Amino acid sequence: MIFKENYFNKETRQGFEISEMMKRAWAAQMEVLQIVIEVCEKNKLQYFADWGTLLGAVRHQGFIPWDDDIDICLKREDYNHLIQILPEQLPHGFVMAGMYAQTERLRLAAEVPQLRVMADETMWDFNDYMRYFHGFPYQRAGIDIFPLDYIPVDEGLTNIQKVIIQQGNTLLENWVQLEMVGSLEAAIEKFEEVCNVKLNRKDDIRNAIWRLTDAVASLYREEESEYLTNYAFWITMDHYKMKKEWYDEVVMLPFENMEIAAPAKYHETLKAQFGDYMVPVQGKADHSYPFYGHMERELIKQIRAVGFQGSIDEFCREVSSGRLRV
Repeated sequence: MIFKENYFNKETRQGFEISEMMKRAWAAQMEVLQIVIEVCEKNKLQYFADWGTLLGAVRHQGFIPWDDDIDICLKREDYNHLIQILPEQLPHGFVMAGMYAQTERLRLAAEVPQLRVMADETMWDFNDYMRYFHGFPYQRAGIDIFPLDYIPVDEGLTNIQKVIIQQGNTLLENWVQLEMVGSLEAAIEKFEEVCNVKLNRKDDIRNAIWRLTDAVASLYREEESEYLTNYAFWITMDHYKMKKEWYDEVVMLPFENMEIAAPAKYHETLKAQFGDYMVPVQGKADHSYPFYGHMERELIKQIRAVGFQGSIDEFCREVSSGRLRV
């Protein structure tokens, strides 16, 4: 993907300053997005810009100035198909992370449990990584991918789903704390009772619970439903549901220097998700901004260790241009 040289200049959009490093993070993620788009197109799978990425495409023709990641979604049938083919069809250097990854390292590597496609640092020479990802020095550049599931018309069935998914998510979010106070086994047993299942303690039980909640979310088919949702959001936000026909057709929207697929009824979708979505509300994502901030100190140590005395931005320019090899 080609970017104009001045794309990486620091700039202010809607009163918010976007750093050179954030521009590099955006570009790196767009490279991963392009890889995923190619896999989807090759296999006739329809993806959609989702959440803040959809809002950014409609309102800003790119990233929301204070956003730092890319989210896309697929209807459950296409999502499940994508999970099956990604390990074989991703080019060298890219991997699938999240609950359906093939190793524990990659299952734990995703910021979200569902699905993440990212660069695997173990497969790259750092200099090549820097050139490919436009001088973004932090490892594991990637995007998050979510399923859109069908909400059953039967409200009783919906409530059962919500209870199971909410209890599963609460257990997983508090896993470490429960383990520290010695209450983890009791919490697992309570979840088993709710689900009427018995989990094998010899398995990766944490991942088994993720998969079980995901299976419950995917129970119902299109003909049993009027609405689509991402259950991870809907269990805490009742308004986060979209009429299934809003996703029947696709439009392409400009997104920075590329185009991204969106539901043709994106106005209705965004109104359901955000309300008056054309009025910008500057804020943060549901994670620390920028997502790479906690890695900056270690990067500075590594830069100094190779004898470079300039700033991080200067280092990134030198390595990505090929003028410096480390």
